[in-house]
Amino acid sequence: MKKGETILGYPVIRCDRKTVGIRVKPGGLVEIRMPKRLPLSYGEAFAKEKADWIKKAVENSPPAKKEVSPAEQKRLRALAKEILPPLAEAWASRMGVCPEGIRITSAKTRYGSCSAKGNLCFSLYLMASPAEAIEYVVVHELCHLKHLNHSKAFWGEVARYLPDYKDRKKKLI
Repeated sequence: MKKGETILGYPVIRCDRKTVGIRVKPGGLVEIRMPKRLPLSYGEAFAKEKADWIKKAVENSPPAKKEVSPAEQKRLRALAKEILPPLAEAWASRMGVCPEGIRITSAKTRYGSCSAKGNLCFSLYLMASPAEAIEYVVVHELCHLKHLNHSKAFWGEVARYLPDYKDRKKKLI
């Protein structure tokens, strides 16, 4: 395992996975993740095959998040606690679902999540986005109470309540 390996100019991350994967981070940063013992040539062939996908993913990646001061985090958390639970409850009632609980976290890599037990978590950083984007994340997570995946049926459910969800998703900061 060599330090500083790259494929097509992208850094290679060797890890305990079984397949080659490509990760596009906010700000368009690309990583090639691959098994520790797999020859670099396999990752290179995979990346070349996915070059068009990488280009699109980089173009559509959200901007890199800026650092937030502790005071700003505190303000965002208070705002999230004030706005998100009532918003989630209103949408849950409309959608006929009932989350087990709602928590506010300081997650930086995802705006929301839904556990198999029906608990919803929302990141305080979501509050930096416009209201329609916030509403999209709430509906998205509530739809996971019906479909705990991202299947066609799941996206159909999201579209049922928010036909413009794709536009809303693009507004996430």
